[in-house]
Amino acid sequence: MKSKRLLSVLLAGIITVTACGCNKNDLPAEGQTDVSQPLDSGNTAPETSDPNDISSQYEWGNVEIVGGGYVDGIYYNKAEEGLVYARTDIGGAYRMNKETGRWMPITDQFNNDDYTYYGIDGLATDEKEPNRVYLLAGMYGSWKAAVLRSDNYGETWEMTPLEFSAGGNEPNRFCDRLIIDPNDNKTLYLGSRNSGLWVSHDYGATFEKMETFPTLGLDYKEDGYNFGITAIACDPESSADGEPCKTMYVGTGDKISYVTTDGGATWEQVKDHPITYLPYHIYVEGNYVYFVLSNQAGPYTVTKGAIKRLDKATGEMTDISPVDANHGWGDLEIDPANPDIMYASTIGKWGANENDCIYRTTDGGATWEGLFTGDGQNRIFEMDYSVAKWLDWGGETAKLGWMMGDIEMNPFNSDEITYGTGATVFRSKNLTKWGNETVVFEVYCEGIEETAVNALDAPNSDEIRLYSAMGDIDGFAHHDVDKAPEVLNENGAQGGAVDIACSYGNPDVVARTGNANYCISISTDGGKTWKQVRKPTKGGDSGKVAVNADGTVIYWTNNTAAAVFKSEDNGENWTQLDKPFAKAQIECDCINPDVLYVYTSGSLYISTDKGVTFKSSSLFIPEGGVIVPNPEKEGELWLASNFGGVFLITDFGNGELKRTNIQSAVQVAVGAPEAEGKPMTLYAIGTNNGIYGIWRSTDQGESWQRINDNMHQFGAIGTSLAADRKVFGQVYFGSNGRGILMGRLK
Repeated sequence: MKSKRLLSVLLAGIITVTACGCNKNDLPAEGQTDVSQPLDSGNTAPETSDPNDISSQYEWGNVEIVGGGYVDGIYYNKAEEGLVYARTDIGGAYRMNKETGRWMPITDQFNNDDYTYYGIDGLATDEKEPNRVYLLAGMYGSWKAAVLRSDNYGETWEMTPLEFSAGGNEPNRFCDRLIIDPNDNKTLYLGSRNSGLWVSHDYGATFEKMETFPTLGLDYKEDGYNFGITAIACDPESSADGEPCKTMYVGTGDKISYVTTDGGATWEQVKDHPITYLPYHIYVEGNYVYFVLSNQAGPYTVTKGAIKRLDKATGEMTDISPVDANHGWGDLEIDPANPDIMYASTIGKWGANENDCIYRTTDGGATWEGLFTGDGQNRIFEMDYSVAKWLDWGGETAKLGWMMGDIEMNPFNSDEITYGTGATVFRSKNLTKWGNETVVFEVYCEGIEETAVNALDAPNSDEIRLYSAMGDIDGFAHHDVDKAPEVLNENGAQGGAVDIACSYGNPDVVARTGNANYCISISTDGGKTWKQVRKPTKGGDSGKVAVNADGTVIYWTNNTAAAVFKSEDNGENWTQLDKPFAKAQIECDCINPDVLYVYTSGSLYISTDKGVTFKSSSLFIPEGGVIVPNPEKEGELWLASNFGGVFLITDFGNGELKRTNIQSAVQVAVGAPEAEGKPMTLYAIGTNNGIYGIWRSTDQGESWQRINDNMHQFGAIGTSLAADRKVFGQVYFGSNGRGILMGRLK
């Protein structure tokens, strides 16, 4: 479940390492991250002597949601027990902390300019040298891509820029496009989406194209997407240890799989490969080669598929599909202790009235049993989602899964199987009890946060810490930022929420706007219950909301309507304000319930009678900014602007325009003061001294200090920012794929 909205980010490179396809866009830009610097796995900032940098005082983590987005790959290392990685489509990569049982992000050092590297299109963990791990990073076909390589478990990275793109958030993103040769771990194979098959013989430092491979795999497209090379597998029995495998199988977007038996010198089509199916995965196990196939790219609409087994000795291809049904097959997992035991996941049954399923065979594919029995509603399994209770989606239980393009078994424990879905990771630890006891699947996603966050509001409340508006899953009311909420507000009823605002003086009153027909949702009990109301106009975008200081008036506007509407009865009726406004931002004064601010095209308009009449500010207001009412004084606003930084607007727009000492800003927030009697604390996302980051000021903007460091940049940030009203130093900001980030004092 993922926001498809693309942020406006500049995609310049970070560093140049020994690589192919290097160009000037891969050179470091001023203020960017050097990925060769060590990652602080403890999520705290390194010490610094720069007085403008207080990042050493901060620790970084997430407001706990537990998942929220698509985890499309899980990787157990077969040599080191407990070494497990996960990759996501827009949220980067993670490694499991063996001691805590929580996932740790390993790509947070990439900043806005390098957001593309949070789309992970492949991951490989080395069986011979488990310290080595590789990422195929790149989010979309028009964006840059690279192979990130680490010899210390992802603590630090070196980069090999690629001359072609990747598709970490494109269809078919759960496939294995990057593998390590099982016999010669210096050798890596990379399947591109548009430029053929590539190989590296130096631990991924350089790649060269395998010109002998017969196709680019571009014959089949969906919605304009290419799929290129979709699956790669080596036969370890085809060469001696230390030498690259001579026999290799490669699946392509032409819906054809190829085999070589001479190390890639020549290729031929795999016989009896069905020409109507895309190869998702290919596995070589003993005397057999297994092909997992479906008719469409996935992970969404897939209507047909098959699992085929090739006998290497006879060349005979056998269909061992569990059932012939109107769905595809996502993955196949072979029990490392007994190859006759296999598990297969369906894909394409993720609709409201269906559930994807896992099947098991104990006789090499001759017969299968599914976890669903009868009509599919009776279960022989249970879901334990106690660590993220919102995953019941407002029903009685969580689904077994959906978008299940990858399932993985623990190579050291046949009881354990793990898989990602569109919102979380599930794991069973009693799989061998199948048939004798209920198989239990638990949420295994703590530490992974992959929501796309559109707006935040920190209420002036002792009970509620944070309100959020998110793509796909609407959002939450967090009473404890360190615990996943128990209730998903509205079960995605808004089709993804765009904006949220609460009353400063009555913080239990909160309004949120989203994409569905019932566009506006209102709560008067702090987000416990919501009432959906229709937006005031037909069509158009979702718009913005504001709530006045005592919670008696709700305002809404959108770009299409070019107008502002208000409701004084919790959305039952709406009145259009007389004055038209195009592309307006609306905010309510924190103290005076009659005051409404409208900011548009560099102009500021103020109403002191709930929108009946307006006066325009006499000040020259910078364009392209964000306004935030000052909680400390009626009639004052803070303005963040890329054109000049952070400003204070006084006296209802008729006083001074005071510029603070920061270069530019895209967001500003006001939080708890350092001590009683001190001014409230300012936070900004923006640029100072040529460095883009998160900044804090305790002296009303006279000086600003950076609170994050180069190892904690979190990709696409800048769409939302909020500061805790009660806890000094605690700040929240949204990302497009890394959830709600939180910085707090150590």
